[in-house]
Amino acid sequence: MPVYTSMRIADDLEHGISTFYAELLRIKAMIAASRKGTAVLLCIDEIFKGTNSADRIVGARAAITQLSRPHCLTLVTTHDFELCDLQTPDGRPVRNLHFTEHYEGDKIAFDFKVRPGRCQTTNARYLLRMAGILPAAATKPPA
Repeated sequence: MPVYTSMRIADDLEHGISTFYAELLRIKAMIAASRKGTAVLLCIDEIFKGTNSADRIVGARAAITQLSRPHCLTLVTTHDFELCDLQTPDGRPVRNLHFTEHYEGDKIAFDFKVRPGRCQTTNARYLLRMAGILPAAATKPPA
């Protein structure tokens, strides 16, 4: 089974390729592979992270829908809750899985147990407070 990845994508200043354009090229290749009708594994980490949030959501919805074919095993990581309600081209819901964090003192930890559904918690604000970027008030772990 062919494997395609879009992970740790970076810009290429020497060739004038931005991070977003490099991502586009990888996703385009994945869509082309998915259209062949044969089994393929597609792994995408933080889809279209190289652009603004509005365009990322629009583009990611279109790409994930196209990559959600019966013969494709497509794994996509995202922090965008807006991408958790997608459907496949034939109308089936895209399956969501998540990890859950827990807090030990002033540290965050993950057990890396895969759970069904969309993640119900967020941790970025807590971590921003722990790093001193946000005010220290209300640094208790999120619900």
